Amino acid sequence: MAAIDEHQKLVNALVIRFVNDGLEIENADLEGYEEPYKIGRHEPDIIARNVSEDLVVIGEAKNCADLTSDRSREQFQDFSNAAMREGKSQGHSVPFYIVVQKSCASHAASVLAQLNVNNKPNVTLLQYGIE
Repeated sequence: MAAIDEHQKLVNALVIRFVNDGLEIENADLEGYEEPYKIGRHEPDIIARNVSEDLVVIGEAKNCADLTSDRSREQFQDFSNAAMREGKSQGHSVPFYIVVQKSCASHAASVLAQLNVNNKPNVTLLQYGIE
């Protein structure tokens, strides 16, 4: 139960960040939102939209224990390679935000480096001080 609560706190923190950045939340793994749809093999935690650029933005929250799972690795690869299929931003890479606790940010960076997604300009690793 604690891991679920921790994950929900991270998702909520990323939703707040997206809203503060002027994005519209379309789908989120939070009460009050529609469930996200699949992008590649999995559903992200958040799908938002930058309306002015007609660009989808993906958010994924990860607990420290989940960083090295096969599912997480697939998500990191799929979401970091997502591109807009239509609209005025067609062909552009989709911005992909990953949020983790500060305590495992260096481990998350290491996992992203192993997958060769750490230097992609559309991938942003965020850390929050959630205990």
